[in-house]
Amino acid sequence: MKKDKKEKKPLRFPGAKKSKPLSRFTPKQDSKREKEKSSGDLWSRILRHRTEILIRVGIVAVVLLLATGFFYFSYLNKEYERINVIRKVDSVVTLGSEVMRFGSSILVYSNDGMKCVNEKGEVVWNESFQMQNPMIDVNGDVVGIADYNGSTIYMMNKSGKLGSINTGMPIRKFCVSAKGLAIAILDDSDITPIHIYDTQGNTIAYFSTSMRHSGYPIDIAITESGYVVAVSYLYVDNTSYKTDVAFYNFGEVGQNQTDNLVSGYTYSNAIVPEVRFIDNGNAVAVADNRLMFYSGDQKPVSSAEVLVEKEIAAVYYGEQYVALVFNNSDGDDRYVTRIYDRSGKIRDTISFNIAYEDIMFSGNQVVIYSSDECLVHVIGGIDKYKGPLEGGVLAMLPTGVNYRYVLVTHDSIQTVELK
Repeated sequence: MKKDKKEKKPLRFPGAKKSKPLSRFTPKQDSKREKEKSSGDLWSRILRHRTEILIRVGIVAVVLLLATGFFYFSYLNKEYERINVIRKVDSVVTLGSEVMRFGSSILVYSNDGMKCVNEKGEVVWNESFQMQNPMIDVNGDVVGIADYNGSTIYMMNKSGKLGSINTGMPIRKFCVSAKGLAIAILDDSDITPIHIYDTQGNTIAYFSTSMRHSGYPIDIAITESGYVVAVSYLYVDNTSYKTDVAFYNFGEVGQNQTDNLVSGYTYSNAIVPEVRFIDNGNAVAVADNRLMFYSGDQKPVSSAEVLVEKEIAAVYYGEQYVALVFNNSDGDDRYVTRIYDRSGKIRDTISFNIAYEDIMFSGNQVVIYSSDECLVHVIGGIDKYKGPLEGGVLAMLPTGVNYRYVLVTHDSIQTVELK
């Protein structure tokens, strides 16, 4: 007789709990979820790491910026107490000679001739002549020299002689361009010719004036390129006087204009003894009662006009600035200078007691000096140095390095820096 098979029951231990039913997810799905969770944790860690790096970089950048600002602020406000001589070479400047800047070189000239000397004291070139009253003009790397009422203009650059110009008439005034052209006011009885020459003495343009029609030309200027010319004409009649500042263009732009005249301005009851091109696109004229600015490289137009209430004692020019010097009657210092930018805005006013020989610009600095003292001032800032110069300085030249200069004396050329 067959026995019934009993259904086997799972063993259950005392105290064991009933097992929970299996999850609805399969093992494969469960694994996928774990991977997604693991991947999410990885990206969180990466983002956290990147955030920490950015925070550290930001902190370092802020620290460097603050440090740079601190050192720059300290540099701007640093004052120097003495002048240190870096190099000194022997160089003889004979008594009666004049010295002037010629880029990084030095021009020494007298009635007997002119020479160019570098900062090492080496003579680059030497030109001999005989003059009673030499007039000199420098534009960029070109220098011209002529005798007042003479008829020859000598033209040189930093390498040597470019040529000589025989005008055939007495020279009243002249100036040169950086491209090697010269313009001269000449004397010819009833009329006053104005000629433009190349270095070989060829006349490339000319025009004439008369006192009766346009007045007498008292100053001229020419751009670096030589295409644009400015002339200041003084006209006087029995009861009044005026000055006309005229601009001529001898390039393509001026060919269709009458007498190449492209613009002009009249100033009643004013004398304008000086006109000057600061660069090809900016000019300035100085009157006895105002300062005028012009802009435009082809047809200069009036851009600013500044009325001057005091008598101008001297005018100095830089590539970006114009300095007017006045006798100071309002304070303890003997002089005051106002520094204007090319738009006619005042950028600084400086009072000083130095019996100045020259005022020069070097970047954002203005240097006022005499034979035995100088003032170095940052335009819109502070005095960087105010103190003595030794050796009887004839000329002070910039070097292109901040607070480093070349001093020329009768017996030496010194390269110095502020300390």
